[in-house]
Amino acid sequence: MRADFLVGLVLGTATAAAYLIGSGRVFGYDSSVTFANFIATPSLLDAFAVSTQQPTIPLAQIAGNDHVLVSLISHVIYTLTGTRSEVVYRLLPALAAGGTVGLTATVLAERFGLLAGACAGLYVATVPMFVEYSRELRGYSVATLFAVAATVLFFKSPLNSKRMLAFYGALLGLAIAAHVYVGLVLVAHVVWVLVRRSRSEFLRLLPGWLLAGLIGLAANAYILWVDVTQHGFLPKSFDPLFPRDLVFYLVGAPSLVGLALWLGIAGLGLWAVRKEPLVWAAVGLVAVTAVLLWQVIQPFYLYPRFFIFLIPGCAYLMAAAVRRWKVLAPVVVLGAIAAALYEVPNYTTDPLALRQAAQVVAAADAAGQRVCLLHSDEQVLGAYAASGFTVVSEPSQLQACDVVVVVSWGVDIPLRDEAAREFPRARQIPAVYPTVVLER
Repeated sequence: MRADFLVGLVLGTATAAAYLIGSGRVFGYDSSVTFANFIATPSLLDAFAVSTQQPTIPLAQIAGNDHVLVSLISHVIYTLTGTRSEVVYRLLPALAAGGTVGLTATVLAERFGLLAGACAGLYVATVPMFVEYSRELRGYSVATLFAVAATVLFFKSPLNSKRMLAFYGALLGLAIAAHVYVGLVLVAHVVWVLVRRSRSEFLRLLPGWLLAGLIGLAANAYILWVDVTQHGFLPKSFDPLFPRDLVFYLVGAPSLVGLALWLGIAGLGLWAVRKEPLVWAAVGLVAVTAVLLWQVIQPFYLYPRFFIFLIPGCAYLMAAAVRRWKVLAPVVVLGAIAAALYEVPNYTTDPLALRQAAQVVAAADAAGQRVCLLHSDEQVLGAYAASGFTVVSEPSQLQACDVVVVVSWGVDIPLRDEAAREFPRARQIPAVYPTVVLER
């Protein structure tokens, strides 16, 4: 067995196993919305975000929460088994994360040496943003794995046969189906060919790119339609800190120690590969895209995690730096330790007390009490309690309630404060963000 493959296998397997620790905790906010509306539903078409399961929640509010490929696979599992086990639905993201780490480490060990490849894999495995979103029912790690695999094929395979070209296009398309922002990888591949100024290569790869675009568009077509026709009414949102946050979260934030150690290494890595034009083409493309979104389009939702597929690219810079200056390897390891320690306190804790909140709703409803949720909380609790509560969106509606259950931060804050005034008895159900049960 080749040493570079062994390094990738060990790191990838260890990553998947570590990410599955605590996989029985309740779904997080976005995962709960996805499970309730796009997975645990009667129709497989719901995986494409064609409808909402709660009449009080407009589809436009949640359509962008659907990561189609993962929802589709999960819906098939739900249809065949009926299971609502969080462990089952976290398997795919965790395994994809392990595959991403393993493939990244293997390829970069072959390119830069075993030490550099191992450091790169360790970095990917412990970046807090990658850890957090690969341990939830989200498509980020799946999209990243397919994007990395397609990029490896792009560079290492001649893609001369129709079969290989179709495989390459399918990988890119599935990556976009898992998360639409990965379409940037497709654009990057086109740009790289243009930088090479190879007309023959462009024409040869064009069918694969068209296939990828068709798969990605087919998966996300209805979501894009909803966003264009309905989300367009949402006001633009300008986040002055987005460029800074994008860079920081790709290289270690919110672990301050990890960020401090890794940011400098990434910068040194960029210097080490400064003579590689494809690197600068990729950096330029990401910068132009980020500025376009930030300054011009200004979407209502724009978060660094949408660019999580860039983390293996940052690993490339880490590996280049370690090959050039081997003394940096212990620094990468220290950053990984610091980032891992940052994750420890809430690693197995329920992000929200949804399971217990559902029990409160069921018990109060059985006792003849009118249980109320503040508007928007129904989309989260819907993954654990589909009925037994009334949704309140105005202060005047609180008068008819006997119990108010506040399960998340995504509610009308003035309405929440008014509920707290009208229902003076309060108790907490512990979680990373605790549930509050209000009674008269």
